[in-house]
Amino acid sequence: MKQTRHLLKKLFLITTICFIGTNTIAQSFDDEKIAAVNFITRMYNASPFQGAKQLEADDKHYSIVAITLNKTNQDSEVSYYSKALSKAQSAAEQGFAEPTIKFEMLFMQDGKENNNITYVFLCETLSDFVVKTIKKKAFDGARIISAPANKYLVTVVTLDNSKYTSSTMRDKAASMKAKQMTNTLVNGSVITSDIVIKTEENDKAATVSSTEIVKENAMGSINGLELLKAQEINPNYTTYIYYSKI
Repeated sequence: MKQTRHLLKKLFLITTICFIGTNTIAQSFDDEKIAAVNFITRMYNASPFQGAKQLEADDKHYSIVAITLNKTNQDSEVSYYSKALSKAQSAAEQGFAEPTIKFEMLFMQDGKENNNITYVFLCETLSDFVVKTIKKKAFDGARIISAPANKYLVTVVTLDNSKYTSSTMRDKAASMKAKQMTNTLVNGSVITSDIVIKTEENDKAATVSSTEIVKENAMGSINGLELLKAQEINPNYTTYIYYSKI
Protein backbone atom coordinates (compact mmCIF):
# COMPACT_ATOMS: atom_id res chain seq x y z
CA MET A 1 0.00 0.00 0.00
CA LYS A 2 2.83 2.38 0.92
CA GLN A 3 4.64 1.52 -2.31
CA THR A 4 1.46 2.25 -4.30
CA ARG A 5 1.05 5.64 -2.62
CA HIS A 6 4.71 6.44 -3.21
CA LEU A 7 4.39 5.57 -6.92
CA LEU A 8 1.23 7.66 -7.25
CA LYS A 9 2.96 10.65 -5.64
CA LYS A 10 5.97 10.23 -7.95
CA LEU A 11 3.73 9.94 -11.02
CA PHE A 12 1.79 13.06 -9.96
CA LEU A 13 5.05 14.98 -9.50
CA ILE A 14 6.35 13.95 -12.95
CA THR A 15 3.01 14.81 -14.58
CA THR A 16 2.98 18.20 -12.87
CA ILE A 17 6.54 18.99 -14.03
CA CYS A 18 5.69 17.98 -17.61
CA PHE A 19 2.55 20.11 -17.54
CA ILE A 20 4.41 23.13 -16.20
CA GLY A 21 7.15 22.68 -18.83
CA THR A 22 4.62 22.46 -21.68
CA ASN A 23 2.70 25.43 -20.34
CA THR A 24 5.90 27.48 -20.16
CA ILE A 25 6.74 26.75 -23.82
CA ALA A 26 3.22 27.68 -24.92
CA GLN A 27 3.31 30.84 -22.83
CA SER A 28 6.69 31.77 -24.33
CA PHE A 29 5.31 31.28 -27.87
CA ASP A 30 2.23 33.39 -27.07
CA ASP A 31 4.36 36.15 -25.57
CA GLU A 32 6.60 36.21 -28.65
CA LYS A 33 3.60 36.43 -30.99
CA ILE A 34 1.94 39.15 -28.92
CA ALA A 35 5.17 41.16 -28.83
CA ALA A 36 5.46 40.89 -32.64
CA VAL A 37 1.86 42.00 -33.18
CA ASN A 38 2.27 44.93 -30.78
CA PHE A 39 5.50 46.04 -32.46
CA ILE A 40 4.06 45.87 -35.99
CA THR A 41 0.85 47.64 -34.93
CA ARG A 42 2.82 50.41 -33.24
CA MET A 43 5.11 50.88 -36.25
CA TYR A 44 2.21 50.90 -38.70
CA ASN A 45 0.15 53.41 -36.69
CA ALA A 46 3.19 55.68 -36.36
CA SER A 47 3.80 55.63 -40.12
CA PRO A 48 1.02 54.03 -42.20
CA PHE A 49 2.02 52.59 -45.57
CA GLN A 50 0.58 50.62 -48.45
CA GLY A 51 2.11 47.57 -50.10
CA ALA A 52 5.09 45.49 -48.98
CA LYS A 53 7.61 46.58 -46.38
CA GLN A 54 10.33 45.06 -44.18
CA LEU A 55 10.31 46.08 -40.50
CA GLU A 56 13.43 45.57 -38.38
CA ALA A 57 13.29 44.88 -34.62
CA ASP A 58 16.53 44.07 -32.80
CA ASP A 59 17.67 40.70 -34.21
CA LYS A 60 14.40 40.01 -36.05
CA HIS A 61 12.78 41.26 -39.20
CA TYR A 62 9.19 41.12 -40.31
CA SER A 63 7.79 41.06 -43.85
CA ILE A 64 4.57 43.08 -43.82
CA VAL A 65 1.94 43.87 -46.45
CA ALA A 66 -0.78 46.49 -45.89
CA ILE A 67 -3.81 46.64 -48.20
CA THR A 68 -6.57 49.27 -48.07
CA LEU A 69 -9.90 48.73 -49.84
CA ASN A 70 -12.79 51.10 -50.45
CA LYS A 71 -15.97 49.87 -48.82
CA THR A 72 -19.15 49.33 -50.81
CA ASN A 73 -22.61 48.19 -49.83
CA GLN A 74 -22.42 45.16 -52.10
CA ASP A 75 -19.37 43.47 -50.50
CA SER A 76 -19.32 41.39 -47.32
CA GLU A 77 -16.53 41.04 -44.74
CA VAL A 78 -15.51 37.71 -46.31
CA SER A 79 -15.36 39.33 -49.74
CA TYR A 80 -13.19 42.17 -48.41
CA TYR A 81 -10.77 39.69 -46.85
CA SER A 82 -10.50 37.59 -50.04
CA LYS A 83 -9.79 40.67 -52.14
CA ALA A 84 -7.25 41.96 -49.60
CA LEU A 85 -5.44 38.61 -49.50
CA SER A 86 -5.26 38.43 -53.30
CA LYS A 87 -3.87 41.99 -53.47
CA ALA A 88 -1.42 41.20 -50.64
CA GLN A 89 -0.04 38.23 -52.57
CA SER A 90 0.49 40.42 -55.65
CA ALA A 91 2.06 43.22 -53.59
CA ALA A 92 4.44 40.78 -51.87
CA GLU A 93 5.52 39.30 -55.21
CA GLN A 94 6.34 42.78 -56.52
CA GLY A 95 7.70 44.27 -53.31
CA PHE A 96 9.94 41.51 -51.96
CA ALA A 97 12.92 40.15 -53.89
CA GLU A 98 11.79 36.55 -53.40
CA PRO A 99 8.63 34.43 -53.22
CA THR A 100 6.34 34.70 -50.20
CA ILE A 101 4.68 31.46 -49.13
CA LYS A 102 2.63 32.32 -46.04
CA PHE A 103 0.19 35.12 -45.18
CA GLU A 104 -1.34 35.73 -41.78
CA MET A 105 -3.68 38.64 -41.09
CA LEU A 106 -2.47 40.48 -38.00
CA PHE A 107 -5.13 43.13 -37.65
CA MET A 108 -7.80 45.08 -39.51
CA GLN A 109 -8.59 48.79 -39.25
CA ASP A 110 -12.02 50.09 -40.25
CA GLY A 111 -11.71 53.65 -41.52
CA LYS A 112 -15.29 54.78 -41.08
CA GLU A 113 -14.51 58.42 -41.84
CA ASN A 114 -12.87 57.56 -45.18
CA ASN A 115 -15.22 54.64 -45.85
CA ASN A 116 -12.34 52.19 -46.28
CA ILE A 117 -10.90 49.14 -44.57
CA THR A 118 -7.22 48.20 -44.12
CA TYR A 119 -5.80 44.70 -43.68
CA VAL A 120 -2.24 44.19 -42.41
CA PHE A 121 -0.65 40.81 -43.15
CA LEU A 122 2.48 39.19 -41.71
CA CYS A 123 4.26 37.26 -44.47
CA GLU A 124 6.89 34.55 -44.44
CA THR A 125 9.36 34.62 -47.30
CA LEU A 126 10.65 31.42 -48.88
CA SER A 127 14.21 31.90 -47.55
CA ASP A 128 12.97 32.58 -44.00
CA PHE A 129 10.86 29.43 -44.12
CA VAL A 130 13.72 27.25 -45.38
CA VAL A 131 16.26 28.66 -42.89
CA LYS A 132 13.81 28.11 -40.03
CA THR A 133 13.26 24.53 -41.22
CA ILE A 134 17.02 23.87 -41.45
CA LYS A 135 17.58 25.21 -37.92
CA LYS A 136 14.98 22.77 -36.62
CA LYS A 137 16.34 19.82 -38.60
CA ALA A 138 19.26 20.25 -41.01
CA PHE A 139 18.98 18.68 -44.46
CA ASP A 140 20.68 18.77 -47.84
CA GLY A 141 18.92 17.94 -51.08
CA ALA A 142 15.88 18.91 -53.12
CA ARG A 143 12.41 19.41 -51.68
CA ILE A 144 9.08 20.62 -53.05
CA ILE A 145 7.36 23.34 -51.01
CA SER A 146 3.68 23.89 -51.64
CA ALA A 147 2.39 27.41 -50.94
CA PRO A 148 -1.22 28.63 -51.25
CA ALA A 149 -0.63 30.21 -54.66
CA ASN A 150 2.42 28.36 -56.06
CA LYS A 151 4.74 25.39 -55.68
CA TYR A 152 8.51 25.76 -55.43
CA LEU A 153 11.36 23.32 -55.87
CA VAL A 154 13.99 24.15 -53.23
CA THR A 155 17.48 22.68 -53.17
CA VAL A 156 19.80 23.05 -50.17
CA VAL A 157 23.57 22.54 -50.37
CA THR A 158 25.88 22.86 -47.35
CA LEU A 159 29.65 23.02 -47.89
CA ASP A 160 32.62 22.98 -45.54
CA ASN A 161 34.44 26.30 -45.98
CA SER A 162 37.84 24.77 -45.19
CA LYS A 163 37.69 22.49 -48.25
CA TYR A 164 37.69 25.37 -50.73
CA THR A 165 40.52 27.78 -51.40
CA SER A 166 38.18 30.62 -52.39
CA SER A 167 34.53 31.59 -52.14
CA THR A 168 34.33 31.57 -55.94
CA MET A 169 35.28 27.88 -56.09
CA ARG A 170 32.82 27.11 -53.31
CA ASP A 171 30.03 28.98 -55.12
CA LYS A 172 30.67 27.00 -58.33
CA ALA A 173 30.71 23.71 -56.44
CA ALA A 174 27.44 24.60 -54.72
CA SER A 175 25.77 25.46 -58.03
CA MET A 176 26.89 22.19 -59.59
CA LYS A 177 25.74 20.12 -56.61
CA ALA A 178 22.38 21.91 -56.56
CA LYS A 179 21.75 20.97 -60.18
CA GLN A 180 22.72 17.36 -59.48
CA MET A 181 20.40 17.11 -56.47
CA THR A 182 17.55 18.68 -58.40
CA ASN A 183 18.09 16.35 -61.36
CA THR A 184 18.01 13.38 -58.99
CA LEU A 185 14.60 14.40 -57.68
CA VAL A 186 13.01 15.47 -60.97
CA ASN A 187 14.63 13.23 -63.57
CA GLY A 188 15.85 10.29 -61.55
CA SER A 189 19.48 10.77 -62.57
CA VAL A 190 22.23 8.48 -61.27
CA ILE A 191 25.28 10.27 -59.85
CA THR A 192 28.69 8.93 -58.92
CA SER A 193 31.42 10.95 -57.27
CA ASP A 194 35.18 10.39 -57.06
CA ILE A 195 37.76 12.38 -55.15
CA VAL A 196 41.04 12.87 -57.00
CA ILE A 197 43.97 14.03 -54.86
CA LYS A 198 46.76 15.82 -56.68
CA THR A 199 50.16 16.52 -55.19
CA GLU A 200 52.30 19.26 -56.69
CA GLU A 201 55.87 20.06 -55.76
CA ASN A 202 57.94 23.15 -56.31
CA ASP A 203 61.19 24.52 -54.98
CA LYS A 204 59.67 25.85 -51.76
CA ALA A 205 57.05 23.33 -50.63
CA ALA A 206 54.76 20.50 -51.60
CA THR A 207 51.07 21.30 -51.98
CA VAL A 208 48.14 18.93 -51.90
CA SER A 209 44.78 19.73 -53.48
CA SER A 210 41.65 17.71 -53.92
CA THR A 211 39.23 17.85 -56.83
CA GLU A 212 35.77 16.40 -56.92
CA ILE A 213 34.77 14.86 -60.26
CA VAL A 214 31.11 14.12 -60.68
CA LYS A 215 29.74 11.82 -63.37
CA GLU A 216 26.03 12.00 -64.07
CA ASN A 217 23.61 10.06 -66.22
CA ALA A 218 20.26 11.85 -66.44
CA MET A 219 17.14 11.85 -68.58
CA GLY A 220 17.06 15.66 -68.74
CA SER A 221 18.33 18.86 -67.18
CA ILE A 222 17.00 21.56 -64.86
CA ASN A 223 16.78 25.15 -66.02
CA GLY A 224 15.90 28.29 -64.10
CA LEU A 225 17.39 27.25 -60.74
CA GLU A 226 18.13 30.52 -58.91
CA LEU A 227 20.25 31.21 -55.85
CA LEU A 228 17.92 32.40 -53.11
CA LYS A 229 20.35 32.77 -50.22
CA ALA A 230 23.84 31.81 -49.06
CA GLN A 231 24.79 32.14 -45.41
CA GLU A 232 26.59 30.47 -42.51
CA ILE A 233 23.70 28.93 -40.60
CA ASN A 234 26.25 26.77 -38.76
CA PRO A 235 29.82 28.00 -38.04
CA ASN A 236 32.43 27.26 -40.75
CA TYR A 237 29.81 25.88 -43.14
CA THR A 238 28.06 27.82 -45.89
CA THR A 239 24.50 26.82 -46.74
CA TYR A 240 23.24 27.61 -50.25
CA ILE A 241 19.51 27.72 -50.95
CA TYR A 242 18.35 27.50 -54.57
CA TYR A 243 14.80 27.55 -55.86
CA SER A 244 12.69 27.27 -58.96
CA LYS A 245 8.96 27.87 -59.42
CA ILE A 246 7.14 24.78 -60.67
